[in-house]
Amino acid sequence: MQAATLPQFGDANTFEITEIPIPRPAAGQLLVKVKAAGINPVDYKTRAGKGQAQYFTLPAILGWDIAGQIVDTGQGAHKFSPGDRVFGLSHFPNPANAYAQFAIVEEQEFARVPDNITDDIAGAAPLATLTAWEALYDHAQLQPGQRILIHAAAGGVGHIAVQLARNTETYVIGTASVQNHAYLKELGVNESIDYHDQHFEKNITPVDVVLDAMGGETALRSLEVLKPGGIMVSLPSMFKNDPAVLAKAKEKGVRVVWMSVRPSGQRMEQVAALMASGKLQIKVDASFPLREVAKAHQALETHHINGKVVLIP
Repeated sequence: MQAATLPQFGDANTFEITEIPIPRPAAGQLLVKVKAAGINPVDYKTRAGKGQAQYFTLPAILGWDIAGQIVDTGQGAHKFSPGDRVFGLSHFPNPANAYAQFAIVEEQEFARVPDNITDDIAGAAPLATLTAWEALYDHAQLQPGQRILIHAAAGGVGHIAVQLARNTETYVIGTASVQNHAYLKELGVNESIDYHDQHFEKNITPVDVVLDAMGGETALRSLEVLKPGGIMVSLPSMFKNDPAVLAKAKEKGVRVVWMSVRPSGQRMEQVAALMASGKLQIKVDASFPLREVAKAHQALETHHINGKVVLIP
């Protein structure tokens, strides 16, 4: 089979397309023919030697988002059958080898793809959707009637978080460049803030929750808009336990949580139900064949993507 391998950490042009043996599933595992592999910011950070690079041995195959069709099952794997379409976040943060024509996944981390959802949409969904879900419901415990500020609201995690928050009947404020404000309105955002020309902390009234996808100065400024007792859930791992943020949060009487997403087949089933009903729509901004993996990474690194980027092996 073909795979996009990374012989060393570096820029997007470091990838090589190679021929490697098709793996075989062990107990509780599935062999999946990969139909689509979502690309996330953690992918290019890991490629550059940051992100989750500590979990990889070179040469490596990157990627964690997988949608595909089951080819074979290991002993004791009984939830699915060969031919079933499945999707999930595989092995995160350990290597999952998604950038390949076939991959081994753990049965308990995957769910069936709804019949009305295409492979590219399914492949784009897992990591971003599970991240938004954990942030809003597990950590922030978002409740109807609350107010939430979502940074990078048109991005991969952001556009999903907006929809989950609106499904929870909360008031949503989103930051994005002005050209994306029409898209935010389509998603149901109540207020849109242009992060280039507007100081969000001076233009909105206090909120109960902040979803911070930026870290650094943005995280510090976000604490200014939290109500006492409010919470900011921060995603960038490079800013984890930022002493300046922790000190300011204590001063303001608010909480800060840094999170890392976990695979969950059970949660993916809930995601699948929302997608099937149309209550959660995943936007794929661009898709690339496996041989153009470098272009796919470069596209995502521009930070001008609305929604997600996927590889089609």
